[in-house]
Amino acid sequence: MSISFSTLVQKARPARTHAVGGAFRDVLSKLPPTNVTALKNGVRVACEENPVAKFATVGLFFGSGSAHEAGAFSGTSRVLEKCGFLGTANQSKAQIAKAIEELGGQLSVNIDRDQSYIYMKVSKENVNKAVGLLADVARNARLTDEDLAAAKKQVLSDQHDFEERPDEVVFDNMFRAAFDSTGAGLGAPLYGDKNKIDLITKDAVEKYRAGKLDANRVVVVGAGVSQSVLEKAASEFLGDLPAAVKRDVVDTRYIGGEYKLWNLRFKTAHMGWAFETCGANCEDSLPLQLATQVTGSFHRSQHELGQAQMHRVLKTFSSLDHSTPTNTHFNEKAIEVANSFLKQYGDAGLCGMYLVARPCQTGAGDASILHEILQYTMSEWCRISQKVLHQVELDQAKVNLKSQLLFNMDGSSNTAEDIGRQVLYHGRRIPLEEMYNRIDDITAANVQEVLQHYFFSRKPVFSYMGYVYPMPGYDWTHHWTYKYWY
Repeated sequence: MSISFSTLVQKARPARTHAVGGAFRDVLSKLPPTNVTALKNGVRVACEENPVAKFATVGLFFGSGSAHEAGAFSGTSRVLEKCGFLGTANQSKAQIAKAIEELGGQLSVNIDRDQSYIYMKVSKENVNKAVGLLADVARNARLTDEDLAAAKKQVLSDQHDFEERPDEVVFDNMFRAAFDSTGAGLGAPLYGDKNKIDLITKDAVEKYRAGKLDANRVVVVGAGVSQSVLEKAASEFLGDLPAAVKRDVVDTRYIGGEYKLWNLRFKTAHMGWAFETCGANCEDSLPLQLATQVTGSFHRSQHELGQAQMHRVLKTFSSLDHSTPTNTHFNEKAIEVANSFLKQYGDAGLCGMYLVARPCQTGAGDASILHEILQYTMSEWCRISQKVLHQVELDQAKVNLKSQLLFNMDGSSNTAEDIGRQVLYHGRRIPLEEMYNRIDDITAANVQEVLQHYFFSRKPVFSYMGYVYPMPGYDWTHHWTYKYWY
């Protein structure tokens, strides 16, 4: 159904105020708090209780990830994860699989750059068994030659699957180009280096495991379970973990640059650009989050959901209802996706945009469409940082960010992930009411000041994949963070 541009603008117009009403603040004040305690050896126990819940999510969160692997043994964390499910000193592979099935079978494992976790969703009466199983898998992998060979084979298979996901490849290459990837650190490949997987030895895995299981880097997380029950289980299965285990210090050194993977068989170009930011535990994080909400996320199919100025201009590339006049030089299928992102870790991060577009080389002017899309997204950030951030844009961004924070509390699994991440970074879980108050206090000048510090006139990083031969080189694009188009 056709819709006029004025009607779309009217639908997209945000509410007059972003402030939280009194009734909703009363609800926020009644949300259950997240209690954080510590065992004698330093293992932290973080829990959000829910007396009426029949199921709970319990897990182990570790302050270790791919960034802490030795450069010569890239992929060690993945190999260790696989070995844990191939058999431990106490259980065989079949016994582990049976125990998971008996407990409910809802298991989740993830390895990020500086964090990793393993958690299960189980009925409340099985919390103790679940913590025991997770602790056994994390601590007591056998690491036999047969297990290591099987784990390496699985990791190589995961790498192959990873290479089939262009968005993840673009981000992984972006971190390689952004940070020094010659050794450990945020620039290390997330799924390891396929040329180094076979070089991983038992000693390398044991050394990585020792650093990972330092009591001060372990958090036992629960959502929907009693704090006392979780503390008892943590003390039983993790109370003997050693503390202050030495490991190599990760040197995060930002470099910038670009990483291009040409593939002329691709029908689309996957592009990403970013700039260096502070770590997660920094006061500038919240203004950066709001900046990403100002530009937001765009998809060509969601014509009526555009709520930002950038979205309306991107519709020039992706016409409203495919009704672009025939004399335009923009192809209606040029832009597919334009998503803002902020990926922060312990001491650094990246903020920018991920784009998917079509070359669309038929027609006058279309050959440079990829160039123009990339340039426009960066110029919009220049506009926000140097020229003006309208109050109506900031208000809508605050509403979106508050909604996103609320969605993080949807279900015990989401809650457990949020608790583990925040406790590792901040030492506590920030209450939602406090976060809302912080968001309300931020002004347009605060956002602009933060962007002027991190974005404007800073060295960016670019990552390209697919049909990207029309894109200019870094000698041309590196100055786009301080160029005006107005």
